[in-house]
Amino acid sequence: MKRTPTKRMARSVIDLRPLPDVVFGSRDIMWWGTLGFMVIEGFTLVLCAAAYVYLTQNYSTWPPEHTPLPSLGWPTVQVIVMLASLPVVWWTARAAHRYDLGKVRIGLVVATLFNAAFVGIRLVELLVSLNVKWDTNAYASAQWLLLCMHGTLLAVELVEVGGMMLIFWIAPVEDKHFSDVSDMVMYWVFMTLAWMPLYLLCFWVPRWLQ
Repeated sequence: MKRTPTKRMARSVIDLRPLPDVVFGSRDIMWWGTLGFMVIEGFTLVLCAAAYVYLTQNYSTWPPEHTPLPSLGWPTVQVIVMLASLPVVWWTARAAHRYDLGKVRIGLVVATLFNAAFVGIRLVELLVSLNVKWDTNAYASAQWLLLCMHGTLLAVELVEVGGMMLIFWIAPVEDKHFSDVSDMVMYWVFMTLAWMPLYLLCFWVPRWLQ
């Protein structure tokens, strides 16, 4: 018995060879991963800030009576240093878009030093500027929570930018690494701008509510 030959269905074929191997911005899958991480971290910070604001309603004064106000010195230095870092990382991102290896290396070194300063100043803020231990009262716990949660962003970024710096200086550099630098800068800007309202909330609102 003869078998009737089956017809094969024609398949559409797309030639992907003209597509670039490396892209920047929203065309890069890692850009979307970084954006997702920013959304998660941002939502966490908003929840912590909401808890802080809620606690202010439970006291006639904020901070509660006999609780010292936080110092402004080091927190203000932190704000100045973080804002001063933005031109550096923007310059580094532009160099990455041009695949300028020399300038990217310099930018990553400077960015790593900036980030290390962020972490160091945050430790000083916790141990010196808040003027309270984390378990003193609800106000103290809320202050420590906000600074520590944002501090995790600083610590994670220090690991990322430090690791990227080492890659660009001692490891084989591929074109895709330049796109990673651009994504790192996007997160850096988020990390910096997210601290500005939290700085006001933690260090100025207690003064305004006295």
